Amino acid sequence: MADEDVVFGDDDVTGGVEPDSGGRGGFLPEIVVKILKLVAMGLAAIIFIVTVVVITMQILNRGSAQQSLPAVSQEYQGIAPILQWWDGIEEIRTRTSDTEPMTVIVKVKIGYEKDNKTIQTELNDRQSPLQAEIRHYFSTKNAAELTPRHEAQITNELKTLINDRLTGPNIERVIIMDLQILDF
Repeated sequence: MADEDVVFGDDDVTGGVEPDSGGRGGFLPEIVVKILKLVAMGLAAIIFIVTVVVITMQILNRGSAQQSLPAVSQEYQGIAPILQWWDGIEEIRTRTSDTEPMTVIVKVKIGYEKDNKTIQTELNDRQSPLQAEIRHYFSTKNAAELTPRHEAQITNELKTLINDRLTGPNIERVIIMDLQILDF
């Protein structure tokens, strides 16, 4: 009962001694403490901002880290090599493979390494068979496949077709000078 009924007053908690209100430390330690608090808050803010930026950049770059740049091919190099052009293939006329065939008129040129007499000689020697192969190629296509949208595919296929027929050096490029599809 005695322990429960004891009530201390304000004087009893401190033991009757008044708390020190700053007489000994003075003005300087209080400023130093405030400056240290501000510096600590500034450092904490900087650390927080850097952490947020690093995490955000990792999230943003997560998808692009797996991607890599494609290898640069000769087709996409800035300056194309200067080629010599052979136009020994005469204008070709044939019919498409459509159910209602259309007439195709095409003129192609073949580009090869400049001043390469070997390939020039072989192209001259194989002029008629090459012309027949190109005519056959266009006769197997339908009109929808011979649109400008497919021109890159057509020239690549012609290049492969011609290179397969040559025994010497390969040609570099085929260009279509004229391509007409007529409905007669």
